[in-house]
Amino acid sequence: MKKNYLENRFLYLLIFSLLLFGFYLCFIGGYGSDEDTLPMIYVFEARLRDGTFISSRFTGNPVPEIGIGFLSYYFGSWAANSFTFLFHLIGIILIYLAFNKKVEINKFNLFITLCLSSPILFFDNLEPIDYSWAFLFFAIGSYFFSKKHFELAILAFAFCVGSRINFLIFCFAVVFFFDFYEKINIKKKLIICLNIFIIGGLFYLPVWFYWGFGLEWLTAARPLEQGILGLFARFSYKTWIAFGLLQTFVIIYFFLKNFKNFKLKQNQLIIILIIINLLIFFYIPAELSYLQPAIIFLYLFLIKEFNKKIILTLILLNFLNWGFSIQILDIKHRDSDPCASKQALSASFVLKLESGNVEKFYKTRNMINCWITDKNERGKRILEGKSTKIPK
Repeated sequence: MKKNYLENRFLYLLIFSLLLFGFYLCFIGGYGSDEDTLPMIYVFEARLRDGTFISSRFTGNPVPEIGIGFLSYYFGSWAANSFTFLFHLIGIILIYLAFNKKVEINKFNLFITLCLSSPILFFDNLEPIDYSWAFLFFAIGSYFFSKKHFELAILAFAFCVGSRINFLIFCFAVVFFFDFYEKINIKKKLIICLNIFIIGGLFYLPVWFYWGFGLEWLTAARPLEQGILGLFARFSYKTWIAFGLLQTFVIIYFFLKNFKNFKLKQNQLIIILIIINLLIFFYIPAELSYLQPAIIFLYLFLIKEFNKKIILTLILLNFLNWGFSIQILDIKHRDSDPCASKQALSASFVLKLESGNVEKFYKTRNMINCWITDKNERGKRILEGKSTKIPK
Protein backbone atom coordinates (compact mmCIF):
# COMPACT_ATOMS: atom_id res chain seq x y z
CA MET A 1 0.00 0.00 0.00
CA LYS A 2 2.78 2.42 0.98
CA LYS A 3 4.70 1.56 -2.21
CA ASN A 4 1.68 2.34 -4.41
CA TYR A 5 1.15 5.58 -2.49
CA LEU A 6 4.73 6.70 -3.11
CA GLU A 7 4.53 5.67 -6.78
CA ASN A 8 1.37 7.72 -7.27
CA ARG A 9 2.90 10.70 -5.51
CA PHE A 10 5.90 10.47 -7.82
CA LEU A 11 3.66 10.19 -10.90
CA TYR A 12 1.59 13.18 -9.74
CA LEU A 13 4.78 15.21 -9.39
CA LEU A 14 6.03 14.08 -12.80
CA ILE A 15 2.70 14.86 -14.50
CA PHE A 16 2.55 18.26 -12.83
CA SER A 17 6.13 19.02 -13.96
CA LEU A 18 5.34 17.98 -17.53
CA LEU A 19 2.26 20.19 -17.58
CA LEU A 20 4.23 23.17 -16.27
CA PHE A 21 6.92 22.61 -18.89
CA GLY A 22 4.29 22.17 -21.60
CA PHE A 23 2.46 25.41 -20.78
CA TYR A 24 5.80 27.22 -20.52
CA LEU A 25 6.64 26.10 -24.07
CA CYS A 26 3.15 27.19 -25.16
CA PHE A 27 3.94 30.72 -23.98
CA ILE A 28 7.39 30.98 -25.59
CA GLY A 29 6.81 28.78 -28.66
CA GLY A 30 5.18 31.34 -30.97
CA TYR A 31 2.96 30.14 -33.80
CA GLY A 32 5.00 26.99 -34.29
CA SER A 33 6.27 25.15 -37.32
CA ASP A 34 3.14 23.81 -39.02
CA GLU A 35 2.35 25.24 -42.44
CA ASP A 36 -1.41 24.88 -41.87
CA THR A 37 -1.52 27.26 -38.89
CA LEU A 38 -1.49 30.56 -40.80
CA PRO A 39 -4.12 29.46 -43.36
CA MET A 40 -6.43 28.50 -40.46
CA ILE A 41 -5.93 31.90 -38.83
CA TYR A 42 -6.55 33.66 -42.15
CA VAL A 43 -9.86 31.80 -42.57
CA PHE A 44 -11.14 33.43 -39.37
CA GLU A 45 -9.75 36.85 -40.32
CA ALA A 46 -11.37 36.77 -43.77
CA ARG A 47 -14.78 35.86 -42.40
CA LEU A 48 -14.48 38.44 -39.64
CA ARG A 49 -13.45 41.16 -42.07
CA ASP A 50 -16.08 40.81 -44.78
CA GLY A 51 -17.55 37.32 -44.62
CA THR A 52 -15.35 36.00 -47.45
CA PHE A 53 -15.35 32.20 -47.67
CA ILE A 54 -11.87 30.68 -47.62
CA SER A 55 -10.86 27.11 -46.78
CA SER A 56 -7.47 26.54 -45.17
CA ARG A 57 -6.89 23.37 -47.22
CA PHE A 58 -8.91 20.80 -49.17
CA THR A 59 -11.85 20.03 -46.88
CA GLY A 60 -10.88 22.66 -44.37
CA ASN A 61 -11.51 22.04 -40.69
CA PRO A 62 -14.19 24.59 -39.70
CA VAL A 63 -14.21 24.19 -35.90
CA PRO A 64 -10.46 24.65 -35.27
CA GLU A 65 -10.26 27.23 -38.07
CA ILE A 66 -12.66 29.43 -36.13
CA GLY A 67 -11.31 28.47 -32.69
CA ILE A 68 -7.61 28.83 -33.43
CA GLY A 69 -8.27 31.90 -35.57
CA PHE A 70 -10.25 33.56 -32.78
CA LEU A 71 -7.61 32.86 -30.13
CA SER A 72 -4.77 33.99 -32.38
CA TYR A 73 -6.52 37.15 -33.57
CA TYR A 74 -7.57 38.43 -30.17
CA PHE A 75 -4.96 36.98 -27.80
CA GLY A 76 -1.92 35.66 -29.64
CA SER A 77 0.03 32.43 -29.98
CA TRP A 78 0.15 31.70 -26.24
CA ALA A 79 -3.63 31.33 -26.12
CA ALA A 80 -3.90 29.18 -29.26
CA ASN A 81 -1.03 26.98 -28.05
CA SER A 82 -2.33 26.66 -24.50
CA PHE A 83 -5.86 25.72 -25.55
CA THR A 84 -4.49 23.14 -27.98
CA PHE A 85 -2.32 21.58 -25.25
CA LEU A 86 -5.17 21.74 -22.71
CA PHE A 87 -7.56 20.07 -25.18
CA HIS A 88 -5.01 17.29 -25.66
CA LEU A 89 -4.81 16.74 -21.90
CA ILE A 90 -8.60 16.73 -21.41
CA GLY A 91 -8.95 14.42 -24.42
CA ILE A 92 -6.63 11.72 -23.07
CA ILE A 93 -8.28 11.91 -19.63
CA LEU A 94 -11.79 11.48 -21.05
CA ILE A 95 -10.80 8.72 -23.47
CA TYR A 96 -9.40 6.74 -20.54
CA LEU A 97 -12.62 7.24 -18.56
CA ALA A 98 -14.71 6.25 -21.59
CA PHE A 99 -12.86 2.96 -22.16
CA ASN A 100 -12.52 1.89 -18.53
CA LYS A 101 -15.63 1.04 -16.55
CA LYS A 102 -13.54 0.91 -13.38
CA VAL A 103 -10.79 3.49 -12.90
CA GLU A 104 -7.64 2.28 -11.14
CA ILE A 105 -5.76 5.38 -10.09
CA ASN A 106 -2.30 3.87 -10.57
CA LYS A 107 -3.09 2.73 -14.12
CA PHE A 108 -4.72 6.07 -14.84
CA ASN A 109 -1.58 7.93 -13.72
CA LEU A 110 0.61 5.61 -15.78
CA PHE A 111 -1.55 6.20 -18.87
CA ILE A 112 -1.40 10.01 -18.53
CA THR A 113 2.37 9.86 -17.97
CA LEU A 114 2.84 7.52 -20.93
CA CYS A 115 0.87 9.88 -23.21
CA LEU A 116 2.69 12.99 -21.98
CA SER A 117 6.06 11.28 -22.40
CA SER A 118 5.41 10.51 -26.08
CA PRO A 119 7.37 13.04 -28.19
CA ILE A 120 4.65 13.09 -30.86
CA LEU A 121 1.76 13.54 -28.43
CA PHE A 122 3.57 16.12 -26.30
CA PHE A 123 5.48 18.39 -28.68
CA ASP A 124 3.06 18.30 -31.62
CA ASN A 125 0.28 19.60 -29.36
CA LEU A 126 2.23 22.64 -28.19
CA GLU A 127 1.32 24.69 -31.24
CA PRO A 128 -1.92 25.60 -33.05
CA ILE A 129 -2.90 22.42 -34.88
CA ASP A 130 -6.29 20.78 -35.19
CA TYR A 131 -5.50 17.19 -34.11
CA SER A 132 -6.14 17.74 -30.42
CA TRP A 133 -9.29 19.77 -31.19
CA ALA A 134 -10.77 16.81 -33.09
CA PHE A 135 -9.60 14.29 -30.50
CA LEU A 136 -11.10 16.32 -27.65
CA PHE A 137 -14.58 16.18 -29.18
CA PHE A 138 -14.07 12.51 -30.06
CA ALA A 139 -13.16 11.79 -26.42
CA ILE A 140 -16.16 13.79 -25.16
CA GLY A 141 -18.43 11.89 -27.55
CA SER A 142 -16.96 8.53 -26.51
CA TYR A 143 -17.40 9.40 -22.83
CA PHE A 144 -21.04 10.42 -23.26
CA PHE A 145 -21.66 7.37 -25.43
CA SER A 146 -20.19 5.10 -22.74
CA LYS A 147 -22.67 6.64 -20.29
CA LYS A 148 -25.52 6.22 -22.82
CA HIS A 149 -26.10 9.95 -23.12
CA PHE A 150 -26.60 9.44 -26.84
CA GLU A 151 -27.90 12.93 -27.71
CA LEU A 152 -24.84 14.59 -26.13
CA ALA A 153 -22.59 12.01 -27.78
CA ILE A 154 -24.04 12.84 -31.20
CA LEU A 155 -23.36 16.58 -30.70
CA ALA A 156 -19.79 15.95 -29.55
CA PHE A 157 -19.10 13.55 -32.43
CA ALA A 158 -20.55 16.11 -34.87
CA PHE A 159 -18.12 18.76 -33.60
CA CYS A 160 -15.37 16.15 -33.89
CA VAL A 161 -16.23 15.66 -37.57
CA GLY A 162 -16.29 19.44 -37.96
CA SER A 163 -12.73 19.53 -36.63
CA ARG A 164 -11.29 16.78 -38.85
CA ILE A 165 -13.57 15.00 -41.31
CA ASN A 166 -11.60 11.72 -41.25
CA PHE A 167 -12.64 11.28 -37.60
CA LEU A 168 -16.10 10.34 -38.90
CA ILE A 169 -14.81 6.77 -39.29
CA PHE A 170 -13.62 6.70 -35.67
CA CYS A 171 -17.02 7.95 -34.50
CA PHE A 172 -18.85 5.27 -36.48
CA ALA A 173 -16.52 2.61 -35.03
CA VAL A 174 -17.38 3.66 -31.47
CA VAL A 175 -21.11 3.58 -32.19
CA PHE A 176 -20.99 0.11 -33.76
CA PHE A 177 -18.40 -1.65 -31.61
CA PHE A 178 -18.58 -0.11 -28.13
CA ASP A 179 -19.13 -2.96 -25.69
CA PHE A 180 -22.11 -2.35 -23.42
CA TYR A 181 -23.43 -4.94 -21.01
CA GLU A 182 -26.62 -5.08 -23.07
CA LYS A 183 -26.67 -4.76 -26.82
CA ILE A 184 -27.98 -1.73 -28.72
CA ASN A 185 -30.02 -2.76 -31.73
CA ILE A 186 -28.60 -2.10 -35.17
CA LYS A 187 -31.43 0.27 -36.12
CA LYS A 188 -30.58 2.63 -33.27
CA LYS A 189 -26.88 2.51 -34.18
CA LEU A 190 -27.68 3.42 -37.78
CA ILE A 191 -29.87 6.33 -36.64
CA ILE A 192 -27.08 7.63 -34.38
CA CYS A 193 -24.55 7.40 -37.24
CA LEU A 194 -26.94 9.16 -39.61
CA ASN A 195 -27.33 12.01 -37.12
CA ILE A 196 -23.57 12.32 -36.68
CA PHE A 197 -23.11 12.34 -40.47
CA ILE A 198 -25.77 14.99 -41.10
CA ILE A 199 -24.96 17.33 -38.18
CA GLY A 200 -21.21 16.97 -38.68
CA GLY A 201 -21.65 17.47 -42.41
CA LEU A 202 -23.36 20.82 -41.86
CA PHE A 203 -19.95 22.27 -41.00
CA TYR A 204 -18.84 21.52 -44.57
CA LEU A 205 -21.83 23.00 -46.42
CA PRO A 206 -19.93 26.23 -47.34
CA VAL A 207 -17.06 24.35 -48.98
CA TRP A 208 -19.54 22.03 -50.74
CA PHE A 209 -21.41 25.06 -52.09
CA TYR A 210 -18.10 26.70 -53.07
CA TRP A 211 -17.18 23.67 -55.19
CA GLY A 212 -20.53 23.77 -56.98
CA PHE A 213 -21.85 20.67 -55.19
CA GLY A 214 -18.81 18.73 -56.40
CA LEU A 215 -16.75 16.44 -54.17
CA GLU A 216 -13.25 17.27 -55.41
CA TRP A 217 -12.56 19.00 -52.09
CA LEU A 218 -12.62 15.62 -50.34
CA THR A 219 -9.38 14.61 -52.05
CA ALA A 220 -5.91 15.33 -50.73
CA ALA A 221 -2.41 15.43 -52.20
CA ARG A 222 -0.84 12.01 -51.76
CA PRO A 223 2.87 11.10 -52.21
CA LEU A 224 2.37 8.72 -55.13
CA GLU A 225 5.41 9.67 -57.22
CA GLN A 226 7.28 6.52 -56.09
CA GLY A 227 4.34 4.14 -56.50
CA ILE A 228 2.83 1.71 -54.02
CA LEU A 229 6.27 0.53 -52.87
CA GLY A 230 7.28 4.07 -51.99
CA LEU A 231 3.96 4.60 -50.24
CA PHE A 232 4.50 1.47 -48.15
CA ALA A 233 8.07 2.51 -47.32
CA ARG A 234 6.91 5.94 -46.11
CA PHE A 235 4.12 4.36 -44.10
CA SER A 236 6.40 1.78 -42.46
CA TYR A 237 9.23 4.14 -41.58
CA LYS A 238 7.05 6.99 -40.32
CA THR A 239 4.89 4.63 -38.25
CA TRP A 240 8.04 3.20 -36.69
CA ILE A 241 9.32 6.69 -35.92
CA ALA A 242 5.96 7.80 -34.45
CA PHE A 243 5.79 4.86 -32.04
CA GLY A 244 9.53 5.03 -31.33
CA LEU A 245 12.30 2.83 -32.75
CA LEU A 246 13.24 1.03 -29.52
CA GLN A 247 9.70 1.27 -28.15
CA THR A 248 8.36 -0.65 -31.16
CA PHE A 249 10.73 -3.56 -30.49
CA VAL A 250 9.70 -3.66 -26.82
CA ILE A 251 5.99 -3.60 -27.67
CA ILE A 252 6.26 -6.31 -30.36
CA TYR A 253 8.41 -8.56 -28.17
CA PHE A 254 6.07 -8.52 -25.18
CA PHE A 255 2.98 -8.61 -27.40
CA LEU A 256 4.13 -11.87 -29.00
CA LYS A 257 5.36 -13.26 -25.68
CA ASN A 258 2.06 -12.69 -23.88
CA PHE A 259 -0.34 -12.96 -26.82
CA LYS A 260 -2.24 -15.94 -25.38
CA ASN A 261 -3.03 -14.02 -22.19
CA PHE A 262 -4.46 -10.91 -23.87
CA LYS A 263 -8.17 -10.18 -23.63
CA LEU A 264 -8.48 -9.32 -27.32
CA LYS A 265 -12.27 -9.57 -27.41
CA GLN A 266 -12.63 -7.09 -24.55
CA ASN A 267 -10.27 -4.71 -26.36
CA GLN A 268 -11.90 -5.22 -29.75
CA LEU A 269 -12.86 -1.57 -30.24
CA ILE A 270 -9.40 -0.26 -29.30
CA ILE A 271 -7.79 -2.64 -31.81
CA ILE A 272 -10.28 -1.60 -34.52
CA LEU A 273 -9.54 2.10 -33.89
CA ILE A 274 -5.78 1.47 -34.17
CA ILE A 275 -6.25 -0.42 -37.45
CA ILE A 276 -8.50 2.34 -38.85
CA ASN A 277 -5.88 4.99 -38.08
CA LEU A 278 -3.11 2.88 -39.64
CA LEU A 279 -5.18 2.39 -42.81
CA ILE A 280 -5.83 6.13 -43.05
CA PHE A 281 -2.13 6.80 -42.59
CA PHE A 282 -1.25 4.22 -45.24
CA TYR A 283 -3.56 6.07 -47.64
CA ILE A 284 -1.74 9.35 -46.97
CA PRO A 285 1.49 8.87 -44.97
CA ALA A 286 2.22 12.54 -44.42
CA GLU A 287 2.62 14.15 -40.99
CA LEU A 288 3.42 11.93 -38.01
CA SER A 289 0.61 13.64 -36.09
CA TYR A 290 -1.88 11.78 -38.27
CA LEU A 291 -0.99 8.82 -36.02
CA GLN A 292 -1.83 10.55 -32.74
CA PRO A 293 -5.09 8.59 -32.26
CA ALA A 294 -3.32 5.27 -32.93
CA ILE A 295 -0.63 6.09 -30.37
CA ILE A 296 -3.24 6.96 -27.73
CA PHE A 297 -5.35 3.85 -28.46
CA LEU A 298 -2.22 1.67 -28.37
CA TYR A 299 -1.31 3.13 -24.97
CA LEU A 300 -4.84 2.34 -23.77
CA PHE A 301 -4.30 -1.26 -24.80
CA LEU A 302 -0.86 -1.44 -23.19
CA ILE A 303 -2.12 -0.07 -19.87
CA LYS A 304 -4.83 -2.73 -19.85
CA GLU A 305 -2.64 -5.68 -20.85
CA PHE A 306 1.03 -4.97 -20.02
CA ASN A 307 2.53 -4.98 -16.55
CA LYS A 308 3.86 -1.88 -14.80
CA LYS A 309 7.55 -2.61 -15.49
CA ILE A 310 6.99 -2.66 -19.26
CA ILE A 311 4.99 0.59 -19.12
CA LEU A 312 7.74 2.29 -17.08
CA THR A 313 10.31 1.03 -19.61
CA LEU A 314 8.33 2.61 -22.46
CA ILE A 315 8.02 5.87 -20.51
CA LEU A 316 11.78 5.92 -19.97
CA LEU A 317 12.47 5.24 -23.66
CA ASN A 318 10.04 8.02 -24.61
CA PHE A 319 11.88 10.47 -22.38
CA LEU A 320 15.22 9.42 -23.87
CA ASN A 321 13.88 10.56 -27.24
CA TRP A 322 13.41 14.01 -25.76
CA GLY A 323 17.19 14.21 -25.48
CA PHE A 324 18.29 12.30 -28.57
CA SER A 325 16.90 10.20 -31.38
CA ILE A 326 18.29 7.17 -33.19
CA GLN A 327 18.28 7.48 -36.97
CA ILE A 328 18.49 4.38 -39.15
CA LEU A 329 17.93 6.07 -42.52
CA ASP A 330 19.76 8.88 -44.24
CA ILE A 331 17.07 10.44 -46.41
CA LYS A 332 18.00 12.68 -49.34
CA HIS A 333 15.41 15.32 -50.24
CA ARG A 334 14.88 17.12 -53.52
CA ASP A 335 15.40 20.52 -51.90
CA SER A 336 17.67 21.26 -48.92
CA ASP A 337 15.81 24.49 -48.14
CA PRO A 338 14.14 23.98 -44.73
CA CYS A 339 11.15 25.99 -45.99
CA ALA A 340 10.61 23.79 -49.05
CA SER A 341 8.15 20.90 -48.97
CA LYS A 342 9.87 17.64 -48.09
CA GLN A 343 10.10 15.34 -51.10
CA ALA A 344 12.31 12.31 -50.54
CA LEU A 345 14.52 11.17 -53.45
CA SER A 346 16.44 8.30 -51.89
CA ALA A 347 17.31 6.69 -48.59
CA SER A 348 20.26 4.69 -47.33
CA PHE A 349 20.73 2.76 -44.11
CA VAL A 350 22.76 4.44 -41.43
CA LEU A 351 22.99 4.31 -37.66
CA LYS A 352 23.52 7.62 -35.90
CA LEU A 353 22.32 9.77 -33.03
CA GLU A 354 20.61 13.08 -33.66
CA SER A 355 19.22 15.82 -31.45
CA GLY A 356 16.06 14.98 -29.54
CA ASN A 357 12.64 16.54 -29.56
CA VAL A 358 13.39 19.30 -27.06
CA GLU A 359 16.19 20.72 -29.19
CA LYS A 360 14.17 20.26 -32.38
CA PHE A 361 11.28 22.15 -30.81
CA TYR A 362 13.45 25.18 -30.07
CA LYS A 363 15.13 25.02 -33.49
CA THR A 364 11.83 25.09 -35.38
CA ARG A 365 10.26 28.09 -33.64
CA ASN A 366 11.17 30.43 -36.49
CA MET A 367 9.89 28.14 -39.24
CA ILE A 368 6.59 30.03 -39.23
CA ASN A 369 8.54 32.68 -41.16
CA CYS A 370 8.53 30.29 -44.14
CA TRP A 371 4.80 30.80 -44.61
CA ILE A 372 4.43 34.50 -43.85
CA THR A 373 3.53 36.09 -47.19
CA ASP A 374 3.03 39.60 -45.86
CA LYS A 375 6.05 41.38 -44.42
CA ASN A 376 3.95 44.19 -42.96
CA GLU A 377 2.84 44.77 -39.38
CA ARG A 378 0.74 41.60 -39.33
CA GLY A 379 3.69 39.47 -40.42
CA LYS A 380 5.88 41.06 -37.77
CA ARG A 381 3.31 40.35 -35.08
CA ILE A 382 3.07 36.71 -36.18
CA LEU A 383 6.85 36.33 -35.92
CA GLU A 384 6.72 37.74 -32.40
CA GLY A 385 3.82 35.45 -31.42
CA LYS A 386 1.47 38.36 -30.79
CA SER A 387 -2.21 38.59 -31.67
CA THR A 388 -2.79 39.10 -35.38
CA LYS A 389 -5.20 41.96 -34.69
CA ILE A 390 -3.40 45.18 -35.59
CA PRO A 391 -4.12 47.92 -33.04
CA LYS A 392 -5.70 51.05 -34.50
